[in-house]
Amino acid sequence: MTAADRNALLLIAGAGLALIFAFALFDPMSLASVLILPGMLLTGVLVWRLVHGDRVAVLILLFIAVFMIDAVFRRREATDKSLDFQALMKIGLWLLLIVVAIIHSRHWYHLLILPSNLPGVMFLLWICATIYTSHVPAYTAVTSFSIIAYSLGTAYFCNVLNRSDLFGCIVASITLFCCISLFYYFAIPEYGRYTYWHNEELYLSARLAGIAGSANNMGRIASIGLILLVLYARDFRRYHPLFVPLSALVMGVALVLTNSRSSMAMVLALLLIIYAFNARRFYLLVLACSMGALLLVLLIPFADQLLTSVARTGNMEEITSLTGRTGVWLGVLELSAQRPVTGWGYASSIFVLPENEPVVGFYVPHAHNLFLQLLLTTGWIGVSLFTLAVLCVVLRAGFARDWTVLTLIAIVLLNGITEASGFTTLANICTMAFTIAMFLPPRR
Repeated sequence: MTAADRNALLLIAGAGLALIFAFALFDPMSLASVLILPGMLLTGVLVWRLVHGDRVAVLILLFIAVFMIDAVFRRREATDKSLDFQALMKIGLWLLLIVVAIIHSRHWYHLLILPSNLPGVMFLLWICATIYTSHVPAYTAVTSFSIIAYSLGTAYFCNVLNRSDLFGCIVASITLFCCISLFYYFAIPEYGRYTYWHNEELYLSARLAGIAGSANNMGRIASIGLILLVLYARDFRRYHPLFVPLSALVMGVALVLTNSRSSMAMVLALLLIIYAFNARRFYLLVLACSMGALLLVLLIPFADQLLTSVARTGNMEEITSLTGRTGVWLGVLELSAQRPVTGWGYASSIFVLPENEPVVGFYVPHAHNLFLQLLLTTGWIGVSLFTLAVLCVVLRAGFARDWTVLTLIAIVLLNGITEASGFTTLANICTMAFTIAMFLPPRR
């Protein structure tokens, strides 16, 4: 190829990128129709390479799977579950994950019968079984299908990629996700910022929601990316000297702009624990806990002023009720008592809770707690299987001193204190964290 040919290709590529950028900025809804033909051609090439087990194709599929798992490209009512271009894209991705995983099942099928993974496998199967007891069987079928697709895909990824490439690809995908979200935050605030209703009026907040749909989702994604970046920073430096600092900057800015207090607290707590264990400076944990307890005692006389200043609305009740979550939890317990064994069906909270708004107190699509969400949707059977699965994975990782697996489980559980974590409706980044913890082989 001559210099003139290279310049011509660069000019064409630049013009194409400029066109895509213009559509993304001025008419993002039309972008999908513009990209559909080249997207189909590239998808065909990707599928062909995936069938043959090409490593680069596997990395591309992982990158797309992570990027798409929480991506929201349109705004609509939470109860609107009609098929649109985004739903079709995600269903196509789920089918591709399942087909590729089945074709290459020889790499990972043995993981399904490991004694430590049996409770987790049974939990995933029970999610599918709740279709027969579901309040809305069709929706439970679709959402459980997404869980199974990402579970099988994750099992395949974990066993054909080494840890550095696996987590490097995940962090790169999250970084791009944060970059696009930050672009929308500043360029198209009505799309990139979190909106909320108050007194029947729609308000635009300063919190970053980006293409994650909500500020809490965005905070969860950025926090997981930051934690993985710290865990494997030494390995990632071989990709490019700027990969680690630029990724940390982008994800850090995104996390701060979400103003997601639970995600920021989770990052700080886990990074302190990771540092203490890696450096064998366990006294830091004792020191941090002691200083926290002392600070709490000293601030008790100023509790009212402190809680009022921390609250986003300036109302102290926002903090004491965990932004209304305590009332939701009481309502969820009352509804769970109506179907204690099997639950209302996986993901059915998005219909059950709004229908019982007087019991819950206000409109909410999920239980804002992982175990209460599972109790409501999968019953005590689902809660028991999930708890047993977590215990088995933690024990296995503890004996092997696998800090990555323990960190991933901690992310799922800590996020599950105030959110439904990885098992709300469709698969999300916490779903992948849980399944990676299940299927990740020991460090080679």
